Amino acid sequence: MAKGRPLKTEIRENIASILKHTNIAYGYQIYKIYKDIFGNISLRNLYYNLKKGAELGEFVLINIKKEEGYFTWGNEAEHKYYTLGPYALLKKANEIQKLKLSKLKLIDINFNWMKEVKQQIAKLEEDIKNFNSIKVRLKYEDKRKYENKLKSNIANLKDWLKQKIGRNNELINKINTLNNLINPPTP
Repeated sequence: MAKGRPLKTEIRENIASILKHTNIAYGYQIYKIYKDIFGNISLRNLYYNLKKGAELGEFVLINIKKEEGYFTWGNEAEHKYYTLGPYALLKKANEIQKLKLSKLKLIDINFNWMKEVKQQIAKLEEDIKNFNSIKVRLKYEDKRKYENKLKSNIANLKDWLKQKIGRNNELINKINTLNNLINPPTP
């Protein structure tokens, strides 16, 4: 059995539901909304899950702004703005949560999605390369599980690309070739 915290978490699914309805938010905004809709959570736990979700591609850190003001800790705050990433999982909300989520204000963002999609493709290529280097040492079940996860990520990335940029044949073709990298044809 694997050690550490599980990769799938209800907290990140709840955060993804919030970001789906706001499009963009910084950590403390998400914290306030989370507490109102999903219940109590520590700020530390929320920030941990935002950071972990960004590492896993569930969220994308799109901007960091320094805000001037009068805060209990000083005159400046750093706001990290997040949006949904290609691998975000949404939680099924109950009726009350759905109602509260629907009342959130959708914020329009201006962001270089082309650059972000290319970075996500590069990360996925690296994951596939790592898989290919260790797959001979994996048990059959683990190999299939890993392979299916990579294929699922490829499909999710393609859908995400279409949402963020629209139909870009060059990038879609590049994503489609990733499937061939998982099981390269033998000569």
